[in-house]
Order: sequence, then C-alpha cells, then structure tokens
Amino acid sequence: MKVLHVTISFGHGGRREAISTLARGLQGLGIESHLCCLDGFDSDAAGMAAFGSAVALNRQGLFDLGALGRLRAHCKALDIDMLHAHDAASEAMCALAMPDTRTPLLMSFHRTRNFESARLRDRIRNAFVGLRVGAVVTASLDRLRHYCETNYVSARKVRCIPLGIDLARFRPDAGLRSALRARLGLSEHERLVGAVGHFAPVKGIDNVLLAFQEFLRRRPDVPARLVVLGRGDPDDERRVHALVDPAFSDRIVFAGFQNRPEDWFPGFDAMLHGARAEAFGLVLAEAQACGVPVAAARVGAIPEVIADGETGRLAEPDSPTSLAIALEEILCDPVRRAAMATAAIERANRAFTVERYAEQYCALYTQLVRQ
Repeated sequence: MKVLHVTISFGHGGRREAISTLARGLQGLGIESHLCCLDGFDSDAAGMAAFGSAVALNRQGLFDLGALGRLRAHCKALDIDMLHAHDAASEAMCALAMPDTRTPLLMSFHRTRNFESARLRDRIRNAFVGLRVGAVVTASLDRLRHYCETNYVSARKVRCIPLGIDLARFRPDAGLRSALRARLGLSEHERLVGAVGHFAPVKGIDNVLLAFQEFLRRRPDVPARLVVLGRGDPDDERRVHALVDPAFSDRIVFAGFQNRPEDWFPGFDAMLHGARAEAFGLVLAEAQACGVPVAAARVGAIPEVIADGETGRLAEPDSPTSLAIALEEILCDPVRRAAMATAAIERANRAFTVERYAEQYCALYTQLVRQ
C-alpha cells in the first residue's frame, strides 16, 4: 500500500514528529509513505528519511487550480492508495483534487486550539469535506469530543488513535545523564528540572518560570535548576525572560530550540509543563519513556498521558502555585520520585509504542481501502 501524507508544512514540532514516527512505523508493516506539503518544508533532511518522496505544492489558496492539479498528478504518478491529510486545510485540498472516492481519504486532527473550526465558514468547509472523508482521527479523547462538538460531522467517522514514540530514541541513559549534568556544572545532589515548548502563551512557559521560582521560595533547602528547551518570536522572548527574578537567574538556563531532545530528557529529574491547552502532549510521553516524572497542568489531553500520582502529578490549570506544589511533591520525596520514574517507563512501553500506533493506522487504512 502507498500512502500520501499531506500537511500544510513540515517544520519542527509535534506534528512533524507524529507524522515522521508514523511513517517509520508503517515501513515495518510494508506500507510505503510519501510526503506532500501545501506550502514549504522548513525541515532538515533527517525529517524526510521515512518518506519515499517529498513534494511541496506552493499553493496560493484553497482553490489554487495549479496546486490542485499538481496534487492530483502526483497521486496518479505514484499510484497512491490512501490519502492521509494532517490538518483541515490539507483535507480540503485532497477532497478537491481527488473527488473520486476510489482513493480513500482520512484526516488526523492535530490542533491544540480551535483554529480550524472557530469560524462558521471553517465548519461549513469541514462539513462539506466530511462527505468525502472516510475517517477523522484524533490523538486523544479530549480532541475527539472537541471535534465532534464543533463540527458538523458524523460521530461514527471520528475515532481516537493515541500517538506513538520511538522508544529506541527516548529511553533512560546513564551516560547521557552524566554528560548533561557535567555540561551544566551540576553537582550530584542538585535536582534538574526540564521544560519544553515554544514561548507563545498557549504552551505556558510563563507558568513554568513562575512555578519554578515559587518552588525555590517554598523550598530554599532544595538545590534545583531549570533548563528550558524552546524559543519564541522576539516579543515572546522578551516577555518570558522578563519573568525571571534576578535572585534566581543563576538557577534558570534558556537552552533554545534543541533538535535532539532525547539527549536532554534522560538528565532530568522531573519535567515541568504549564500549558494552557494541549492536544496530546508528545514531549510528556517522551519524558516518561526516559524515566522522568512530570508535573503538568490538568488541561486538554494531559490527564490521558500522565497518570496522576503514578507517573507524575497534575496541577490546576493556569496556576503557578498549584504547579509549584506538584513539582515539590515529586522533587522532595526521592523514594516516590524513583517509583514514579519506574512507572513512567512502564507506561510509555505499554501505551506509546510505535508498533501500536502504526498498527492501528494500518488497520484503519485497510478498512477504508476495502470499503
């Protein structure tokens, strides 16, 4: 079977990771994946390795006849068996380019926020395309409910397939842990807390910084340092950096964007996540696979990824104080933290495998092709 994955763009982020991981998993099942971007790629070659080919349409809008023609010609040239769109705009382009239902179409809904169904015209577009699409897949039950509530779509077409992660990349590694701590100049008894995300408000890096500094005030006896992996536009950068109290500036490291988070996660004693909305929380699953307990806000799909009290602690939404208390419960009880780390690894190896992720999509592809 040949599958064409269609997405708006392929820049660094959770969507790219989800698509690439799925394509790698499908390879083991004999399914050939190809990539098509409506706009540009904005990606390094490593992100393309799982695909037999990659093409950019450079579209000028939804009804760009040239882009629609290029998409249709590309499908025919590759003899594509399945169209897999990864956003509503790509789903609409596929439906317009390939209205014939002999090539099945499904869409994975990755959005954290309500961009693609906020306006009436978005919902009308989604309803029209929904007549052509065979299935809509969400990564969490939270997003499934959201999609059904905000779109005119048959609920029987919507289903949940949680994301998978590469457990060969994300795993405990004593060597990486020692190397990271040495690079940061940490002593053996210091605690290292990690945070990951871009600096736009939705990811809540501001909540993380405020929570970590409140933790330091609550527990001055506990030596701890925070490292933040991520970046933002200039305004977000200024806003986030301004939240750091000079008294704690030596306790907070801004490491910027890192394209190999698997080299960092094994060195963390805990992860701190203050998002205001979350469609899945891929970095939380990856951290657990590395044996890192997570303190996170109870929003979106996070309660589906973090087992509260077992693999981490959940805090009240948008509450740095509640998040600081959750972090304290993890960092200040070594026995409990060790138990959470073990449970986190077990949960990741049970719930977030690439094999399960790819097999569930493969079964859906097969069902749609047969129909």
